[in-house]
Amino acid sequence: MHKTLAVTAHPAPADETRTRVRSLLEEELERVATLEDADAVIQRAEQLAAARTEDQAGKRAADAPAAAPTEVEEAARAAPPQPAGAADALVETAAQAVAPTPEAPAVVQAAQEAIGADHEAPPSAPRVHRGRSLLRQAVLRRMGPFQALDARIYLEVNGQARPRLIDEACKVLTVVTTGGWIWILATLLANWLGVPRSGPALRAIIPSVMLSTWIAEYPIKAYFRRRRPFIDVVRALVVGKEPGSWSFPSGHTCAAFAAAWTLTRFWPRARLLFFGVAATLGYSRVFVGAHYPGDVVSGAALGMTLSELTRRVTGGQ
Repeated sequence: MHKTLAVTAHPAPADETRTRVRSLLEEELERVATLEDADAVIQRAEQLAAARTEDQAGKRAADAPAAAPTEVEEAARAAPPQPAGAADALVETAAQAVAPTPEAPAVVQAAQEAIGADHEAPPSAPRVHRGRSLLRQAVLRRMGPFQALDARIYLEVNGQARPRLIDEACKVLTVVTTGGWIWILATLLANWLGVPRSGPALRAIIPSVMLSTWIAEYPIKAYFRRRRPFIDVVRALVVGKEPGSWSFPSGHTCAAFAAAWTLTRFWPRARLLFFGVAATLGYSRVFVGAHYPGDVVSGAALGMTLSELTRRVTGGQ
């Protein structure tokens, strides 16, 4: 039986939000005891999320009168008999995770902890682990073949055990490579040091990286994000991917491969280094749970294509 909480229009502190949402989700996960239960939950989740986009669900959650944990609990309390009713809490959590509110990051963290994607979170009870494992199986079974393959590869990569230091290193890598400026700065440094051919490389890499990043981050990513079905966010939450960070394609990877493609023309003997660094960055985006492998592969292909188009349009080498 769920405890009734007082409805308040004021957002709860981040720690309270995270703790309450995680507790509510784990309580619902414990009720999923069989694959049939999981199938019923996912089927109802698809019905609840039907005909809505991510933006629509997020805006509705942002306009709700109560704090995120209360909204999740109210959704669970109003749900039909278990186990399918767990879908109501799941769908509401996904909506709160993508809502443009201060609470959203705490909701995302709670979802990651409950679903087992946060490797630093305290371990959950065995019945919670069983429930989330069954839900993942149910989600994968209802996906198309390519989408399911993408999700399975993601789970293999993101599920790897690693020390916290590796996670922190990947986060730093994400920050320093945002926008692709690190590649331009490195080429600028090479030019300052007098490295042969660094001048032409600098003139080529600036438009290549800037154009690739702009196209990936704005027209393309904005188009797909604006029209993303809300059920995709719910599935992301179940699989364990950060529900607020679905991005197609990967902008980091796009900029990295655009830079690697450009620099290889000037220093072909270093192609393994350039593409090795770009591939490592792409892998890290899956590793930390920010992207599916398909996002990374598409970002790499887009980056190299746009780099080559830039070269031809500008008349570069």
